[in-house]
Amino acid sequence: MSAFIGDPRAGPAQLVEAWRDRRFVAVVSPLLLAELGDVLARPKFARWAADGRGAAYVAGFGARSEHRPDPEESTPSGVRDPGDDYLIALMRASQADFLVSLDRDLLDAQLDEITVIDPAVFVGRLEQ
Repeated sequence: MSAFIGDPRAGPAQLVEAWRDRRFVAVVSPLLLAELGDVLARPKFARWAADGRGAAYVAGFGARSEHRPDPEESTPSGVRDPGDDYLIALMRASQADFLVSLDRDLLDAQLDEITVIDPAVFVGRLEQ
């Protein structure tokens, strides 16, 4: 979301640029793509996502990412927002190295075996 509507010099936009350059592989699931599409369809994002731009962004993101099925079970992970449990389950099921997010609920969580990292920090690690 932040990369789609935010400053092109900020961490989220740099993350998307690194992804487009195939410097890492993003893992997605149907639920994750649907959530992105639902958020972009909200009226408050209309100026950015109108005329099919939001749907095209979601489709492009899905087309160049590694697809995994939605986790069958999202057991409570300990994050403040239980709606994020599926992301933790997806991370575990896909054995992803990082969950990249600006969401404080995820960044502040104490999770075993899961590294949640800010987009700018992640991009900085890619450059090392």
